Amino acid sequence: MNIAPGIEILELSMKLTGPETVVYPTLLWDEDTVILVDAGGPGSLENIKNSMKKAGVPFEKLDKIIITHQDIDHIGGVKEIINELPGVEVLSHPLDKPYIQGEKKLVRLNSRFMERINHLNPDEKEKVLEIFSTTNAEVNRTLSDGEKLDCCGGITVIHTPGHTPGHICLYCEAGNTLIAGDAMNIADGQLTGPNPQILNDEEFKQAVKSLKKFEDLDVEYVITYHGGLYTGDFHSRIEEITGEV
Repeated sequence: MNIAPGIEILELSMKLTGPETVVYPTLLWDEDTVILVDAGGPGSLENIKNSMKKAGVPFEKLDKIIITHQDIDHIGGVKEIINELPGVEVLSHPLDKPYIQGEKKLVRLNSRFMERINHLNPDEKEKVLEIFSTTNAEVNRTLSDGEKLDCCGGITVIHTPGHTPGHICLYCEAGNTLIAGDAMNIADGQLTGPNPQILNDEEFKQAVKSLKKFEDLDVEYVITYHGGLYTGDFHSRIEEITGEV
């Protein structure tokens, strides 16, 4: 779905530990740069190629992957892309870099996650854990809070910790578009905050507090990784969500 010049929402089907779901990476481009924001889970390569082709952007033109955070449904497809396009630069916040590179265990590999996969038979459980341990990829460059990227009409990095220590969102000035990663979600057509089911109390409170960084942004479109596009009254929803904690 194209929402502004050089901004396309990709739609990827994915299956990890439960039913098949759909996630929404974002493709950004101009004459000189093509950026994929998040890369789906393991096995997403062909879907990404096909989605980029439909958007009219050749896969071979991809030169950057910006990772909003370390969760496997965001980083799982990175290694497959790099294997085909070794020159692609991978960018993330420094606090999530060691997790993405496999130097630290992904924060989502906690007791809550283990409870979720305990229903699997031993072979399936072992396969899931193997996937989680083999998706690491090298981060070539780190991004800091407030950093501006001079491409694709201008992109501002917003550090929004809580969901993970190094979670970032991206504000695209050209389209007044906020790429929210997992900082926000969409449920039943409504914009919601971070998912409390996978965060402890401290993480959830921090994630909600991070949303206050959006208060002064001129936002017309919000792209959430789980839910896709939101075009409603953004600032009213931010006030409601942050006022609940």
